[in-house]
Amino acid sequence: MALTDRQKRARNAEYQARWRAKRDALVKSHPEVAERVLVALAGRCDRLSEGDRLALADRLADAAIGYLRRAQELAVLARRVRSGER
Repeated sequence: MALTDRQKRARNAEYQARWRAKRDALVKSHPEVAERVLVALAGRCDRLSEGDRLALADRLADAAIGYLRRAQELAVLARRVRSGER
């Protein structure tokens, strides 16, 4: 039995959703990948529209805040290690 166009579109949408979920999981597990993409986009920001540049700036700021939080957590852990706390 052949699939209808609607069934084919639904199947393709499922494939795309799974692919996007895998891609997003990879980016979350490897922040350096996301950082490389953001840096590449920032390198050609002069070709982006105003809205795209603002969105990119927000994404860069979010990444910076994430790095700052992780750095602060590691600093707290380092202080605990130095003092012998658990």
